[in-house]
Amino acid sequence: MRALLGKAVAARRALALAALGVLFVVVYPQLATAGQLSFANTVVIAVVFATSTNLLFGQAGIPSFGQAGFFGAGAYAAALAAHEGLPVILCLLIGILAGALVGVVAAAVAWRSAGLAFSMLTLAFAQSLYTIAIRTDALGGYNGLAGFPFSRVLGIELSDPGYVWYFVAVFAAVIVAGFWQVSRSPFGQILRALRDDPVRTLFLGINVRAYRTLAFVLAAAGAGAAGALSAYVNQVVTPDSLYWTASAVPVMMLVLGGMGHFAGPAIGALLYAVLEHYLSAWTTSYIFFLGILVYLVLALLPDGVVSLPRTVRYWIRRGGGDPPKPDEVELRETEGAAR
Repeated sequence: MRALLGKAVAARRALALAALGVLFVVVYPQLATAGQLSFANTVVIAVVFATSTNLLFGQAGIPSFGQAGFFGAGAYAAALAAHEGLPVILCLLIGILAGALVGVVAAAVAWRSAGLAFSMLTLAFAQSLYTIAIRTDALGGYNGLAGFPFSRVLGIELSDPGYVWYFVAVFAAVIVAGFWQVSRSPFGQILRALRDDPVRTLFLGINVRAYRTLAFVLAAAGAGAAGALSAYVNQVVTPDSLYWTASAVPVMMLVLGGMGHFAGPAIGALLYAVLEHYLSAWTTSYIFFLGILVYLVLALLPDGVVSLPRTVRYWIRRGGGDPPKPDEVELRETEGAAR
């Protein structure tokens, strides 16, 4: 009975949050300037990028540092498709497909190793794509691609800032909802089992390599979607989107928001975007201060900002003391629910 009530409360909360989200998406263009809409688009794209990375790091326990390669592949593919005059929806789908295909190739290369070597191979793979981009004239070399027009959708000119916001928000919501379904599905449960105890999962007869490869490709497709949206919003694609440092950005977002929590990427992306926006206007050394903030979050909130309410409740109940470890708090909450 308690479990059913808990599910009902959770469903009501989800519906309330969804209603607030829809209201915000509809009303925001009426209140915001063009610059604020552009910033909001950047945040939404970052949410998609971080959510795809969370599938690897947070749910599957796959330490891939090559997400920038898939992001850039999606951006370049969408830009090239737009150059050919293809419909904007098709351009974005091509970007997703490009990210997935590059993910298949990267997985085939990287799965030849494990652990740190695997992480370094994914990073090297993304960097090799950067080298290809700067040395290929068709991709614009160091200058990248720019000036590619995206066509109308249902007769609506998508260059208007308000319509761009609506389109990006809806498209991103569909992608994030897809990852939400994956996380709740039996496939998502198996990924978490692989993360927590891969040896036991292997002895249960589950094809570990197949599940991890599929997770890798899905995350690559999500990163490709973020890249395609970035190309559409910014109307420019540069090799910097493929550079190895770009792969660290979604990981920092996960650390800030909360790795493994579905809301973590959204919270982390918003925090990172806001901090980068204001710190970069204040100093050119903003990356240094971002690093310090990430370190403080790791030290004080190992489970990210998403765990702040839970940590505060713990401090209040215990009357102070060190913050709890995420696994310990989760175990106590699970035992309490069972009783």
